This record gives sequence, structure tokens and C-alpha cells, in this order.
Amino acid sequence: MKISGFINLFIGSLFIAACASAQTKKAPAQAKKASAQTKQKTALDYVDPNIGGIGQLLVATDPSVQLPGAGSLKICSNPWPEIYDRYLTDKVFSFSLRDEVRYGTKTIPSWIMATTGNIEVTPAKMASNYDHDFEKVTPYYSSLLLEDYDINVEYTVAEQASYFKFTFPQSSDSHILLGSNAQFKVVDETTIEWQEGTGNRGYYFYAKFSKPFKSFGSWSGDKAFAGTNTQSGTNVGAYANYVTSKGEQIEVKVGVSNESSEQAKQNLEKGIPAWNFEAVKNSAKSKWAASLDLFKVEGGTEAQRKIFYTGIYFNNGGESLEGRMKLRDDKIAERSQRYASLEKSQLYPAVIGQGGMFQHTSLVNVADLYLHGIRNFDVERAYANMKEDFLGSTKLPWRKGPATHLDSFYVKNGFFPSLAPGQQEWIKEVHPSEKRQSVTVTLQAAYEAWCIAQVAKGLGKTDDYEYFMKHAHDYQNVFNKETGFMSPKTEDGKWVTPFDPKLGGGQGGRDYFAEMNSWIYTWYVSHDVQGLINLMGGRTNFNNKLDALFVEQYKTSKYKFLDLFPDMTGLIGNYAHGNEFSRNIPYLYNYSGAPWKTQKRVREIMDVWYSANPLGMCGDEDTGLLSHFYVSSAMGIYSDPMIPSYPIWLIGSPIFSKSTITLGNKKTFVIEAKNVSAQNKYVQSATLNGEPLNKPWFDHATLVKGGVLVLNMGPRPNKQWGSSPDAVPPSMSKAE
Repeated sequence: MKISGFINLFIGSLFIAACASAQTKKAPAQAKKASAQTKQKTALDYVDPNIGGIGQLLVATDPSVQLPGAGSLKICSNPWPEIYDRYLTDKVFSFSLRDEVRYGTKTIPSWIMATTGNIEVTPAKMASNYDHDFEKVTPYYSSLLLEDYDINVEYTVAEQASYFKFTFPQSSDSHILLGSNAQFKVVDETTIEWQEGTGNRGYYFYAKFSKPFKSFGSWSGDKAFAGTNTQSGTNVGAYANYVTSKGEQIEVKVGVSNESSEQAKQNLEKGIPAWNFEAVKNSAKSKWAASLDLFKVEGGTEAQRKIFYTGIYFNNGGESLEGRMKLRDDKIAERSQRYASLEKSQLYPAVIGQGGMFQHTSLVNVADLYLHGIRNFDVERAYANMKEDFLGSTKLPWRKGPATHLDSFYVKNGFFPSLAPGQQEWIKEVHPSEKRQSVTVTLQAAYEAWCIAQVAKGLGKTDDYEYFMKHAHDYQNVFNKETGFMSPKTEDGKWVTPFDPKLGGGQGGRDYFAEMNSWIYTWYVSHDVQGLINLMGGRTNFNNKLDALFVEQYKTSKYKFLDLFPDMTGLIGNYAHGNEFSRNIPYLYNYSGAPWKTQKRVREIMDVWYSANPLGMCGDEDTGLLSHFYVSSAMGIYSDPMIPSYPIWLIGSPIFSKSTITLGNKKTFVIEAKNVSAQNKYVQSATLNGEPLNKPWFDHATLVKGGVLVLNMGPRPNKQWGSSPDAVPPSMSKAE
């Protein structure tokens, strides 16, 4: 299903005052200049890929050029030395050809570079100084000046193909170099093909040059071999030599495939059939404009709009963000096709089990699609795999494979056991540095059991539904009512003592938790918030403890605390906004009769921990998850993409006066925030499609039908709005 039209976003305008009050007529040249100056900004104009390019503690963002909707290629400059905070680098040594590095510094093996002078093949010698003031960075196109060579580099992207344009100085020794880690072949005077190996997966590249080589060669390690047309090894490449005049441009198109060299060639011919850099650039630009224009916001500041639209970019484009926010079921349905008629090994990873952190993401994703009414795949087969995944595979963090003793113990007893203090690990499958993370694994298992139960219920599998719903209560088994915290237990069912909810668990808390402490994971019960309220003794106790989270200090110096918990960035008390497993917490007040506190906290987080500069990210961006919080919350609604449960939207405190989401079929969902301002952050009253709304949430089905949510804002909280016990969002348990 295609969108019949996109609404161009124009936010704000720049008007130039008259030069003199008596001036009533402009000359044609002056009028043309004034027209250019008063041009309104589009959504695309606000995107700044350099936001977050300096990591405040953890991984910085990458200013990649790509297509929206999670395009297959992400290309950007590669810094030298290879550093985390790429915005702060003085030099670049190459440009990526399929992806950029994440969670490390070592460059993805395949790259391209242009130089002049003696041929150099090592990064340290070929790297060039550059200056951000001579750089242009956009989602669809980037350029920079290699100052040491006086070469301007421009690049853009198509589906499975990238396009580079090098503007050279006058030189008798101009070069374009290609690097990888497998093998190269110079096919003819305008063609080079090569491979890249990454574990069990290989990538194939096919490059065409717009000008025949004067000569060529290959290299291996730090040695170049003139005239040789093949090379293989772990650090190899090929190069083309030219004589260039001042301002001469040489273009290179590169197709990529993970299947074969022939497929890479076909991808290039299909994606970039002609030598027309501007056409490819403009096509990518149009796709980004259409994607970003699905979200139109009005009001707010220039900086807030910049953060907002850059956030959509970091979500890999509006269509991908739609999938994450589940705004257009037709787009989600397209993606769910991959579940149709697949064998078990394809529907899930080749080896059953998560293999990542502590989540079985395939299991959660299937349940999430099902709960949102998207079922055009083999649900029965998917359900069988969900069940086997839960009962037959390991829940150990960062491990794949069959169930271990610990997993069997969990299924029987309803909690993942911890080691006793001083006890040595004896389960060989436990990751040596990631440890058991026993409490987090138990909480996640309870949530995943709930996910399976919802699909079982829909399929009429009553016995399974009751079995997994019983496991969905397992989070209660690790809640210590005496301390009020989620806490570790040993196999004999005894609480681990001593246990510190702030500092317990060793490095990153990993003996018991994933990267953070019990102050965070005590709230990790997204499928049954009301059940957690009951465990804590009711709304008052729940709210008091949640209030304490945001002011609780560290029991040690902040320096020592972050040394122990480096992933807990973006701190407000012991709340850590920089980590993705915490961001639903500010919205929990919507469940406990105090939605005005959600409104206050959400505004505080957006104001404090997001900014429109290279220091603008307080933690790992994690494929757009950090930006997702801002994009969603700035419009006034939120649904957590990491732990999706009920298909609902929680209401917060918007910063924009009007947000319009284009849904397709000429439908829109509009959020109007009347009288909104920095001070007017509290919802006084609300209507949904003209009817009074007295609860701080609404169904996803309502959103996708299109409509209007009106939030009347004011400077003081209306503590009555959304506070009734009847107004709470759905949970597995009922209030006691």
C-alpha cells in the first residue's frame, strides 16, 4: 500500500526586515536574495547526523548516509586514529562501503580512499586532516575536504550500492584505493571486484570507475605491488592511478551483495544504472524527505525540532520508526511477511536461544505483532517455536543453545538461581564476563511467558495459556517484600545476603542484573505494573519509592558508581536514561494515580538529557532507541519498543503545540497541545476525537484509525486528571 501524498513540513520562517522603512520597492536581484532568505525549513533541513558524535561516556553516534527504512548500506567517513568519538577526530583515512563500526573502534574492513603523491597503503600514512567547517553531513549525502590532498569527497547511496565523487587537484600522482580483508581482482581498466569476510558471512563488492586507470596495482599489509591485478589476505587492497587536472572529477560506483560477485554487479546496475551523481543524490533526498514528512510538528524551539527530526533519522527513517511505533499496520504487515511459510530454523535463529543480551527477541517480536493484530504469517508454527524457545533453550545472557541446569531449575521453580556469596561458578555455559544476571533473567522470563500466553489464548490453547500465565507471575519470586527490591536467590530459595540494591552484583551488576542495579530492575515488570504496585503495598508506597528513584544518590562517589555501572548514564538520581531497559519507568506514574508526575519527569528528561549538538546523546543510541523516547515523548505519547506489552499509548507531556502523524489512506492522527509551553507542562484535561478522555492512555487501534487527541495544558498539575483507579492502563493483575 502506497501513501497517496506527503505533507511537506514547514516549521517556522525566517523573515528579513526591510533595509529602510522608506524602501517600498526592491531591485530584481534584491528580491531574489530576499526570497532565498525567507525560504522555510523542511523536516529534512533540521536533521543533523553529527548529534551525539561525542559519547558522554559510552558509544557515540555515526553520521551515516543511508536510505530510510533501514536501508542495506550505511556509509560514512572512518576516523584515524580509530576512536569512539568520531566527531573529535582530526583525520579520516577512508570511507566505509557497507556499514560503520558500532561498539568498538576498528573500521569495517571494506573501504575506499583518495590520495595524491606517493602511493601509501597504511591508514596512518594515507590519513588526511579535515575540518567540520568544510564538511556537509545529511542523511542522503555527505562531503568533506581531505585537506592534505586538496581532494573533495562526496558520497550518496542507493539500494545496495554507493556512489562516490572525488574532485582532484592538478596532480600526476592521483590515486583511488580500496581495502578489505579477503581478496581483490582488477577486472579491467574501469572495474575492480573483491570480497570481504566477516565470520561465517561474506560480502561481495563490484566497483566501476568513471575514468579508465592510467595504471593500477594491489597491496598487502604495508607493501604495494605495482601492476598486479590480484591479491588475497587479511589486510589487502587494490588501487587505481591517474593524472588529474585541477577540479577534475572521478566517480566510483560500488555494488554490494552478501550472495555473490555477480549479484553485487546486478545490484549496482539496478541501483545506479547511469553516471549521474546528482540524480542518485536527489533520489535519496526525496526518499528521506517523504519519510520525515510523515511526522509534522509545530511549535517548540529550533533546537527541539532539530532533535526531533534527527531522532527520526537515527531510527533509520520514518518508515522504520513507524514499525517501531506501530503507526501504520500496512508497513508492519509488509515486514511480517518474512514469517510466512518459514521453516523453524528461519523463523528463529539457526540455533534456538537469544545469543544476545537476556532477551529472546524473536519470541517477543512475534507476540508484539500478534497483539497488534498482524497475523499474516504462520502463527501456529511461530507459536510452536516460541514455546520451544522458552522451554528448550537457554536463557543465559549472550549464549545460544539448549537449556542448561539453570534453565531447567527455572522452569521447575520459577526463578533463575544466583550463586551464593563466594561460590565459584560451576555451570560451564555461563559467559565468564556476562555472568548469570539471575534476577534480570527471571524478570525477562516472566515477561516472555506472558507474551507466549497471549498468543496461546488467541489460538485457543487453554492449557498452554494457563501454564504460561502462571510463569508470568514469576517476577514475584524475586521480589523481597522486606527490602522492597527485586533481589537474588540461591538454589535453596534463600535470599542472597548481604545484598546492596545500589552496588550489588559486581561489575555492571551482572551477577544479578544486566548492566544496571536493582533500583532500575525493580520496575522491570511491564506486563503487570499493577501486580508490582500490589507487591509494594499500594499506590502510595509505589509512588514514594518511584519518587525516591529519581533523587536517590550513589552510596559512594559518582565517579566510583559509574566505574562500577558505566552503562548507567543519563542519571537522575539512580534512574539511568542512557540505558534502554529503563525508559518506561517515568511513565509508570500513569499506573499509580499520579500521571502529573510522569508529565513532570518526561519534560525534565527531554530538557536535561537531549541537546542539538555532538554531546546530545546521554547513552548508546542503540539503533534509534534513545531517540525513540524523544520523538515519541515530544509528541506527547509513548509505547516502549524494548518491552512491548499491551497495544496502548501512554500520555505524557508534549513539547510541540501540534503533531501530525500521516498514517496512509489519507488518515492522520493529530495531537494538539493547547497553551503548551515550557511552564505549561501539565495536562489539565483531554479529549479524544471530541469525547472527554479522563485516563492517561488510549488504545493503539484508536490511533491507527486516525483522529485527534487534544491535551489542554497548564502550569500546575491537575492531580485529579487520570488519577482514578478506573483510569489505569491494563495490567495482568487487578488492584488489591
